[in-house]
Formats: sequence, C-alpha cells, structure tokens
Amino acid sequence: MGICAWHIMKEKVSVDPDATAQEVAMKIISSGLAAMPVVDKDQQLLGVVSENAILDAIREGKDLAELSASKITVPAPIVVGSDASTGELMNELLKSCCSVVTVVKDGKYVGVVSRHMLMDIFTSPHYARFASKERKAPFACL
Repeated sequence: MGICAWHIMKEKVSVDPDATAQEVAMKIISSGLAAMPVVDKDQQLLGVVSENAILDAIREGKDLAELSASKITVPAPIVVGSDASTGELMNELLKSCCSVVTVVKDGKYVGVVSRHMLMDIFTSPHYARFASKERKAPFACL
C-alpha cells in the first residue's frame, strides 16, 4: 500500500461539542484548518464547525463566548477511512467546496487531512523517498 490518509493526517485535532465558538475559532486559527472536527468523549465524529459557521455567527452578532460548538456543527461533508489513498483524498477534495477531509478508523475519529497537507507531501523534496517504502508512520516533513 502506498501513502494513505493515515500517513498525512493531523491526528486528533478536534473540539468537544461543549467548546465555545470562541475556542473553536482559536483552534481553527492555530491549526490552519478551514474546519474543525467535533467529536464526543468516545471519539465519535459528530460533524465539523467551519470558518464560515464562525463568520456567520459573528455577522449575526452572536456572542462566540456563549455559543457552543454543538449549535453550529454540521455533518462532516467528507469522511474517509484511514486507508484512503492520496488519489481518493484528492478526488473528494476537488469535487467539493470543502478543504478538509475527516478520517475515521473502526468508526472512530482519528484525524483530518487538508488540501494544504496534500500539497505539502507532493511538493516536499522528501516525497519520492517516503513514497518508495512501506510506511509504518506518518509523513514527518510537514
């Protein structure tokens, strides 16, 4: 098997459904992702909160410190298994307006892959060496 979602994903970047929209916004900003997965204590994926949802709440004059993530969470538009190939990831990202793919394994959330992460691995000078071997660990030059 070649490079798959598991090798590329940012692991366990997520928020709890009770997090405030302010906390979600800060996590989106610090992670560089366009949407933040929302997961429960059992790592079940509940959905995502996007930059658009945060901006919409701001435009509507809502207090982000009082608004919970669960109130602005939408179903994750793209969910793939941890063994999804880079080709599958690109196909999913290119056919939708989303810039992140949530990754699950055995029904539980394990990570997220963004368009930027995919571009990073394919433009890295280390990609050819990484892709030529059976991998047991994530791509490390991000």
